[in-house]
Amino acid sequence: MKKLLVLTMVFVLSFSCCAAAQATTYLGMGTGGETGTYYALGADIASLWMNNIADLDVTVQTSGGSKDNIVTMAEGDFELATVQNDVAAYAYAGSEFFGGEVYDGFYAICSMYPEAVQIVVAADSDIHSVSDLKGKNVSVGAIGSGVYFNAVQILEAAGMTLDDINPQYLSFSESASSFQDGQIDAAFMVSGVPNTSVVEITTKQDVRLLTLTDDEFAYLQEHYSYYSPYTVPAGTYSGMDEDAVVPAVSAMLIVSKDVDDDLVYNLTKVLFEQTDSLTHAKKAEITTATALDGVSVELAPGALRYFEEIGIK
Repeated sequence: MKKLLVLTMVFVLSFSCCAAAQATTYLGMGTGGETGTYYALGADIASLWMNNIADLDVTVQTSGGSKDNIVTMAEGDFELATVQNDVAAYAYAGSEFFGGEVYDGFYAICSMYPEAVQIVVAADSDIHSVSDLKGKNVSVGAIGSGVYFNAVQILEAAGMTLDDINPQYLSFSESASSFQDGQIDAAFMVSGVPNTSVVEITTKQDVRLLTLTDDEFAYLQEHYSYYSPYTVPAGTYSGMDEDAVVPAVSAMLIVSKDVDDDLVYNLTKVLFEQTDSLTHAKKAEITTATALDGVSVELAPGALRYFEEIGIK
């Protein structure tokens, strides 16, 4: 009887150890709206990770964007997220639109690609500058999104506030529909280029992108250092006959400080060593050569270990 009891205990302990060793790690990943780059690329990256890291389950979720992702991560609902580098820096400092409340419970894994601030108007519109937006119906992105922050700052550079326009707090897909229906005159779209919602608009009408004056750009860079010039080539969207030089920030991948360092190391390693397995067009811009460009907050120890191994940190 004692022998049977011992054998039973050994079996139970062995089974428990195997179960623990094979336990699945579940991570939530905050992205953005369904038609934005964050969501599609996030889903692609999540699949890459799950195909290459055993016992990992990453659930990709839509969200209101950068600030929403950071706040939701602090609440424990996301472990991973895509955010703009400027918004991440504001969160660490509790500045700008965080109203003095510091959110620093996350690390950066890497920078992924430039995000152009695209102010979209109809090709035949009489709107030719930011100042021409006065009194117009303008989509400024969902409240709490990076788009919203950028819209407020660019209006400021032109000596304006939200009170000077009729702001509409729309997602990319909502902006596209409203634009096509003639309910808005312009839309701020901050994303990789091309933006799928802008492409959707061009199925019905040609568009242009507004550019900033030299003084506006200088003000923006002086007061908000995360902006850099980015050229959207002519022909990117139907109706664009000329290159458009617009402000840009960087898309960063962030991770909760609660996530295991070894797991973060593996996430980073797989992302950069299996990039060719991604299907999203942005994979061409996810390279170790630019992985640290624009990183605006503390780098995750696991990611740092990988970058040190390959000699770029």
